[in-house]
Amino acid sequence: MSGTLTIHPQPEANLGYLFRLAHQRFRAALEDGLRDLSLSGQEYVILSVFDARSELSSSELARITQVTRQTMHTAVLGLESAGLLERRPRNQRVVLVRPTKRGRKVLEAATDRVRAIERSALAGLSRNDERVIRTWLANLAAPGTGS
Repeated sequence: MSGTLTIHPQPEANLGYLFRLAHQRFRAALEDGLRDLSLSGQEYVILSVFDARSELSSSELARITQVTRQTMHTAVLGLESAGLLERRPRNQRVVLVRPTKRGRKVLEAATDRVRAIERSALAGLSRNDERVIRTWLANLAAPGTGS
């Protein structure tokens, strides 16, 4: 498929199709916005979990971000080698993960960019429309809803 192909779906299109296109475009904007920080969208999601928590196990991170433990392990190793996360043993079985000082600085810069991308995606909407969309998406994403 050509990279120059522009798709303008109609509002009446299949909802799953619209979700997929919106997700792909939003994800591409995130990847572009985070590229010079050497951070992927997935890595940003992992780091952003630490906005609310100081440290977690890899298993807890995997559950929160909805990836497998193996995927999280690989991501944590990559973020650790980049100097953004550090690990410390809690006991013989559990290793805790937390951002380094550099990781917190990168997270702050990345969050500013992500918020700008979100504002761009929501441009032209009233505050009420934005609230309605955010509430609808949060309800749709909540466990026990949807399909």
